[in-house]
Amino acid sequence: MSGRRAVWEVARREVVERSRSRVLRVSVALLLILSIGGAIAAARLTGRPPTDDIALVGTRSAALGPAIQLQAKQEGRRARLHPMASATAATRSLRDGKVDVALVDGSRILVKTSRSQPAVRVVQAAATGEQALARLRSAGLTAWQALAVLSPRPLSVAALETNTRNTDRNRGLILIGLLGLFMVLIFYGQAVAQGVTEEKSSRVVELLLTAVTPRRLLTGKVLGIGLLGLTQLLLAGGAALIAGRLAGGVGLPAAAPTTVALVLLWFVLGYAFYSVAFAAVGALVSRQEDLSTAIVPITLVMTGSFYLAMIIANGNPDGTLAQISAFVPPFAPMIVPARMVLGHMTVLELALAVAVDLIATAGLIVLAARIYERAILRIGAPVKLRRLFGAGSGDSRGGGPALERYPHAVDIAGRVVAIACLLGGAAIGFGKPLSIALIVAGLLLVVALERRKPRQPHPR
Repeated sequence: MSGRRAVWEVARREVVERSRSRVLRVSVALLLILSIGGAIAAARLTGRPPTDDIALVGTRSAALGPAIQLQAKQEGRRARLHPMASATAATRSLRDGKVDVALVDGSRILVKTSRSQPAVRVVQAAATGEQALARLRSAGLTAWQALAVLSPRPLSVAALETNTRNTDRNRGLILIGLLGLFMVLIFYGQAVAQGVTEEKSSRVVELLLTAVTPRRLLTGKVLGIGLLGLTQLLLAGGAALIAGRLAGGVGLPAAAPTTVALVLLWFVLGYAFYSVAFAAVGALVSRQEDLSTAIVPITLVMTGSFYLAMIIANGNPDGTLAQISAFVPPFAPMIVPARMVLGHMTVLELALAVAVDLIATAGLIVLAARIYERAILRIGAPVKLRRLFGAGSGDSRGGGPALERYPHAVDIAGRVVAIACLLGGAAIGFGKPLSIALIVAGLLLVVALERRKPRQPHPR
């Protein structure tokens, strides 16, 4: 059986077996319900103008009704008018909370408690405008001339940084997207660790390794479980976009498709990074009871990156912490989508963050594959670090660690990352903390690659 065929068969086995799980079906249903419900709520509820209930008592107050509605519209609000027969009825409605403000005979405003609420401002501005219009017309001006005096041309406003995004709605959108991304990464990462430990504790892995090498078994397992996670996110994201479009109302924010695409991209990158770490930890554990304790460090890092993304999204997405953490691979899957959606990260920085994450993932895959090869068949006592990271060949069928098999490829990849860091730092600007961090990282990588080169023997 060829290598690709073996990997695909392992992946297909994982997809078939895990798709029968009741837990997986429940998680898919819950995520679909949350995504569709959130999209409908965002489309129909968020972004609607606030409504003020205003009671009108008397003919003079009723005559001010159109002016009140026009003033409310100019202030981005909506006025709902309630004609009432007497001031007593208006007072009763105020006490019962049915109306916010009562205008009596066009001359008095009644409120329950607060004199500074927006509805009071709307009514006062409308009444003042009508009084000024009446005085101008009594002075001999026509209606159009009086309106021109009362409606001067507003001053132009110039923005130093163009940003047409609705920041508040986009912030809520990305917070929901990050929550879904975090849940799926945690769920499927732990599924990888649990699957590895189950096969090891039940000795099924010994039978599997008679047909495929450890590396192909690990690759197929990660690929199969990852396809399930990607499918779940695709279903949730697509359902949310369709539901938001069909729900009516003000619709989803314009950044919704971009948010879905970024969440999908960083699920693939984040899952590739974390899943191999989960697999390595699962290979080190011989009993299911010990797995929950063993994966605590990984889950803590993932949880910390999620909360850090929440803090950055609600705080300063362009601060020093946000700029640097976006290029730290364990944090990037959460930080980068938030900064991109909120408009604080360029396409060049996105490409650089993806490149750094890919190289870090490649290095982690090499390390995790070595651990998996040397620990998957060990039952009982923990594997010593000397055996895990020693220079031995490990499992003979695995072909040896990648660092030993492909030294030239690893060297080229490291130099590409170093050049990308140096160029990225220069492109961002030497005065920014992120630029300094990238340049330092690039120089350190160059030094590490030079020290890694084997010394050439002196000719005799």
